[in-house]
Amino acid sequence: MTQNEPAATTGDQETVALTRPPTALSGDLSPRSSGTVFESAEPPAAASGGEPPEDPPSAPKAAKPPRKRRGLLIGALAVVVVVALGATAVFTIEPVGRVFGIGPSAVPTEPAPDPIDPDFALIPVDHVSAGPTEAGLASALQPSVTAAEVGTLHAVIVDPGTGQSLWGNEADVPATPASTTKILTSAAALLTFPADHTFTTTVVAGPTPGSVILVGGGDPSLTAVPEGTDTLYASNPARISDLAAQVRENAGDIAITEVLVDASRYTGQAIADGWDASDAPSSYGGFIEPLMLDGGRSDPLNDLSQRVGDPALEAGNALAAELGATSVSAVDEAGSPADGEVLGEISSLPLVDLIEAMMLLSDNVAAEMLAREVAIERGAEPSFAGGAASIIEVLGENGFDISQLELSDASGLSNQNLITPNLLGDVLSLAAHPADESDTAVSQQLRPMLTGLAVAGASGKLTDRYPAGASAGRGWVRAKTGSLTAVNGLAGVVTDRDGKLMAFALLSSGTNATVARPALDEVTSALRECGCR
Repeated sequence: MTQNEPAATTGDQETVALTRPPTALSGDLSPRSSGTVFESAEPPAAASGGEPPEDPPSAPKAAKPPRKRRGLLIGALAVVVVVALGATAVFTIEPVGRVFGIGPSAVPTEPAPDPIDPDFALIPVDHVSAGPTEAGLASALQPSVTAAEVGTLHAVIVDPGTGQSLWGNEADVPATPASTTKILTSAAALLTFPADHTFTTTVVAGPTPGSVILVGGGDPSLTAVPEGTDTLYASNPARISDLAAQVRENAGDIAITEVLVDASRYTGQAIADGWDASDAPSSYGGFIEPLMLDGGRSDPLNDLSQRVGDPALEAGNALAAELGATSVSAVDEAGSPADGEVLGEISSLPLVDLIEAMMLLSDNVAAEMLAREVAIERGAEPSFAGGAASIIEVLGENGFDISQLELSDASGLSNQNLITPNLLGDVLSLAAHPADESDTAVSQQLRPMLTGLAVAGASGKLTDRYPAGASAGRGWVRAKTGSLTAVNGLAGVVTDRDGKLMAFALLSSGTNATVARPALDEVTSALRECGCR
């Protein structure tokens, strides 16, 4: 990934740089990978789990312990830009004062700004920008990293050009990562499968005339929403209606009266070690099956909706409704007949798009499904334990230091996961390495994960952070968030005022999200403001 130039001001507009890794992928993968997608969501009625909301509810529900709650997705934008090597995409926004904090400071408690409407341009970048010195960084970061709101901080700042650490604090000491775990899950998937790999959902002939078997293949984005309706994952995901059309055509004159559901692809316990019993099903976590609709959400268009208790059967019900079948049930433990006639099959979004959506939504269910697919590809058990072990093995085989890595899941919901900032920083640094003569195959494989990092103030779980007037990192920081009780993380990339790209991993503990998140935002904003010589 190339470095960005500082923002250029023209009149009363400000151009703010966003980067898209210059990785060539085969084919026209999807709107997420080849263009710009703006997706808005209605403000939800209640907070979900996994990552606490920016503004917690005034009175938590008695039935739902507030251990893990994910941030509100209000007016979210997915900002995805394709740029050529040696250029950086930027967007120009007006009015600047409202969106990017140019001018008087905003009141910290003001509502999040409306979604921005960017105009895109290309500017050249500086490949040889001198980076900050260790002493300069330490001086610039000292006020923000020592703030009481940060709590106990494990952190590292890395130069992607050299892979060298520029600054660290307990960077080699493992800490609870929360959802920043998904960075490792994404890396393992990209190092296991081609970027355009897809997962296939199949319908085969059943054991009796008029029966069919719906076989799950690991696609969390399969949907039953009508054609022309965008989902949380994509504008054109695999649809049950298309699968049903194939079945009707291939079944000929035989009326389909029974749908059997095969979810035997995955095994193991229902919840991971380190999860609460209330984590699945919840509004942020669910039972992990290889067959589901829209990540198992009860409302496919609401990221914060409750996950269903039996996602595979729900998918079977949707297919039955399309086919006019009156009976839906699970197959026995033997699964589908190996020689069953294929009546229909449909492919998921490409892997890079599934990863991007998983990261931007911080989708715990999708992360666990990807880990199980990595395990299957490696011949391991497709379970929480098998997925976690496979992630560790893939990273180790690709040269990362896994000596202190402990994983119980792939999503970060488990409070038993332990990751060092150094490992997160190394993965991000290699993904963001400049695409030059020193680039490696591993770097090229990892690069697509960068579009899954949310843009501060613009997309994903950073949409309503870095409020206008309060943070210089707005529009410049791209990061994955993470939150559990008294645990908050932020890991990603940022470009400083001199055009130097830096990767960072910040893992905080001991303070709650309402104070820790703004404190971590200030740390990364200090990086953005840095020249730090």
